[in-house]
Amino acid sequence: MLSKGKKSVGVDIGSNVIKIIGLRRKKKIRIEFMKLTDLYMSKNVRRPEDLSDTLLVQVIRGLISEIKGGVRKFKTSVSGQDALVRSMELPNLSNSEIQSAIKWKLASTIPFDIDDVEFDFQVLNTNKSSNMQTVLVGIVPANKMKKHLDILTRANLEPEIVEIDSLAIYNCFITLQDLHPDKTVAILNIGAACTTLIIMHPDHDPLFNSIAIGGNTLTRSIESTLHISFIDAEREKIEMNYQASHNTDNTGDYKEIGWKGPLLSMVAKLAEEIKKADIYYQILYGEEGLQRIYLTGGGAKLKNLDYLLANAVKVPVALWNPLKSEKLECKQEIENIDELGLHFATSLGLALRDEL
Repeated sequence: MLSKGKKSVGVDIGSNVIKIIGLRRKKKIRIEFMKLTDLYMSKNVRRPEDLSDTLLVQVIRGLISEIKGGVRKFKTSVSGQDALVRSMELPNLSNSEIQSAIKWKLASTIPFDIDDVEFDFQVLNTNKSSNMQTVLVGIVPANKMKKHLDILTRANLEPEIVEIDSLAIYNCFITLQDLHPDKTVAILNIGAACTTLIIMHPDHDPLFNSIAIGGNTLTRSIESTLHISFIDAEREKIEMNYQASHNTDNTGDYKEIGWKGPLLSMVAKLAEEIKKADIYYQILYGEEGLQRIYLTGGGAKLKNLDYLLANAVKVPVALWNPLKSEKLECKQEIENIDELGLHFATSLGLALRDEL
């Protein structure tokens, strides 16, 4: 748990947006500061091919310089389809023994050589009567981890923890959101490069899945459909920006845009992946299907996406803004919290790790 007065910082280096958040324990968990830079809208980058490690270092240094007192130690994450999360049942062991047991189990279950990966673990729950515990294991290729750490070192930062972004999102949700005791729910975090899907029920282990569809998937489709540059396609997409969820069909808002087809194709692909994961979870645990989907991430800001997805999956979809949790308080009022909050599930989950 965050010690009273101790500062905890989460840094999320996304494909399009870099987010930093600092927390401190008071009567509640207080947001001390938030920093966000959109690499495209800030005109640092015009297309994904232009993004370099050197540019990321410069942007991170710039954000850190704006924080009073500076930041050196923090928690961060890596993402992507090769960043995996596995759930394991292990005997109650010491930390060093758990490391050895995980390495032995991973050797036969991951699509990488065990010597070419880095992993960390988090104990989910412990059953003293059976002397067993459920452990969530984050796995990432060693070369990907090295590249991530090199960027942070060049930015004069010292990571305390590096974990998988989907674990950070899960941590954020279970810390701030009260689960219904009998309901299966999902979090859908739509990032720029990919989408994280987490299905959970209070009585069972969560299911993690990474979907190779994100905000940039739609931007690329707009780019090719309208024959415009990537940055112009990104601006076109952002013009159809976030609005509150609606109870009526507002898909008419899309009739005049030239990329309605790519948008609906993206929604259909996401819906297909959600349905497949939902069926698998039902078979695995014998529970009813999904009863609610919580939509977050920068890609969730697209106007009426919640309605379109709910219509495709036939499950209620609600926007989840973690910054608006009653368990948090802000040092000062956050402007545009409805829009900005959707970006911060990963960085907030990292900073909240001490709360678990």
